[in-house]
Amino acid sequence: MQNYIPFQLRTLVIQIDPSLDMYWEDNLRTIFTKIDPKDQENIFQQILQPKDIRWDREQHRFSHHIRNDLESIIKQIPHTGMKTLAQKILLSLEQLKQYNSVIEVADYLESILNQIDKIDVEENIELQRLKLSIRKEFIYAAGAIIKNKSELIIPPNYRNLTLECVKSFILEVYLKQQLLGFWFKTLRPRHLKGQSHPLFNEHLLKEQKIRQLEVVKTSKFIFALAPSRDLNVNPFSIRRFLLEEKIAFSHNVYLNGVAFDLTQLQDNNATTTFLEQIIRIITIEKLISQQIIDLIDKFELYSVNHLFPLLFQPLDASGLIAEKVVQQRLWDFEQMLSVNILEPLENALRHIMQNNDEAEYLFISMRQLLADIISYYKDFQSQPAIMFDQQADLFSARLTAYLTLISKRKYDVFVVSTDEDWLKAIELISEPIAQLKTVCKDGLDQNKVLVTEIKEKQRSLKEKENSFFSKILNNQAKVQAQLDDLKHQTFTLKENTYFEIVRIPKKYPSMTVYLEFESLISLNDKERHYAFPTGKNWITRLPILVQLPEDRSLFNPQELYRTMEFDLSKMNQKWTATMGV
Repeated sequence: MQNYIPFQLRTLVIQIDPSLDMYWEDNLRTIFTKIDPKDQENIFQQILQPKDIRWDREQHRFSHHIRNDLESIIKQIPHTGMKTLAQKILLSLEQLKQYNSVIEVADYLESILNQIDKIDVEENIELQRLKLSIRKEFIYAAGAIIKNKSELIIPPNYRNLTLECVKSFILEVYLKQQLLGFWFKTLRPRHLKGQSHPLFNEHLLKEQKIRQLEVVKTSKFIFALAPSRDLNVNPFSIRRFLLEEKIAFSHNVYLNGVAFDLTQLQDNNATTTFLEQIIRIITIEKLISQQIIDLIDKFELYSVNHLFPLLFQPLDASGLIAEKVVQQRLWDFEQMLSVNILEPLENALRHIMQNNDEAEYLFISMRQLLADIISYYKDFQSQPAIMFDQQADLFSARLTAYLTLISKRKYDVFVVSTDEDWLKAIELISEPIAQLKTVCKDGLDQNKVLVTEIKEKQRSLKEKENSFFSKILNNQAKVQAQLDDLKHQTFTLKENTYFEIVRIPKKYPSMTVYLEFESLISLNDKERHYAFPTGKNWITRLPILVQLPEDRSLFNPQELYRTMEFDLSKMNQKWTATMGV
């Protein structure tokens, strides 16, 4: 295929962001010197141009004009309270320019983003879209200011952190992760294994497995960060990274993260210091069986050897409609993911896991693995044939919803439990979908009765049109009034069904996901999307999606029920993956 970009190359380029990356142009130039002209042109057309990156082919240079769209977005906000807060945030950027302490910068960035996240948009899709736009443009505006800072006061620290290192962490780790969310890429064991230097393919790989480290590669640095056991603590937080804990009456220092300058790879002192610092990363002693460790390794290998290659096989339609080819690819991917990762996970949680340490290990490992899968799925979606495919968008939403549910239900599922507790959990998690089916079915049954009555009244009205006595007795007007009342009842019934469906996720917030508001993704501004769990204790299958139009007059209960029944029938089948481990 003429426009195909090899997936390893696509994933290398896709997250380059000129607004946040410190050495993005150098990195792009290095990549372009190693690839052929066809790949260069495809990368420029498909990835760089949409990011407003210009390419001077003769000079072999790249350029990018940074735009600040925050002011124009603020002008669009109709909500007074939200507009006032956004204006305050815009003004506060001037204060950020004055800050000369990295602690002040960290406090400011994390506080403002927290305030933006707390904006109550009252379930208004348009306001939510504007809120996400404010968030994005604030990150870019703040990033531009941080980039231009030539001085920052860094508190004395054990790691001897430099200005360049701290700026790289703020821009390319914290702000980028806040921007990309689930799609932020970290280095998994396979990436470290593929490196040529033993610092990475031996030492860091070993420590990552022991400590479940989040490893991030930026333009010039490698950061190794302690995972967070607390769902409310961001492992990529600036304040957390800067923090160094000293034990009273001891010289020991404990860290949440360390950094390595990649230009010092041949410096033995630098590599030794890096390894000495890693062992000071806060790690809680755990009792984890080899069986659990091997299972996670098996999941990692399966995603690398089967899931990712399947995603990035060229989409050769061979005469078929491209949409059908994508649909089949997604169906194969879902079955393979479920049979070879999600079903064994459920078995491990129920029959293999023996203690809370293993539960925590499985939780963190699965969260990291699924985030990795989602980030590569995002790369898959960036291909021209898939970029605007609705089924691909919906599948992305289901993957994201599954990861959101993992966090929501951590303390219900990733715990050691008895068979009785496990069965109770299954019964409880089945309630949202059962109520959804009941609401839809009741609404359809009532609507069927009303439709029958409407048809009878319409027939009666037609019969009375030419009746002399009916005109005298005004029967026609009475029947018309009854007919109008029945039609109004169908409209009211449809609205009530709509609102009853919306109330279900509110009743079961820990078992459902309202994607536009909880996973910070927007498929379109004309529909809202709710994810409902399926599979054994929700674990073995991805959730199904319920789509509701924002315009309630377009709501079709019959179509929703039919789609839901079809999706559930697929989820309840016994699947056999097309590829084994």
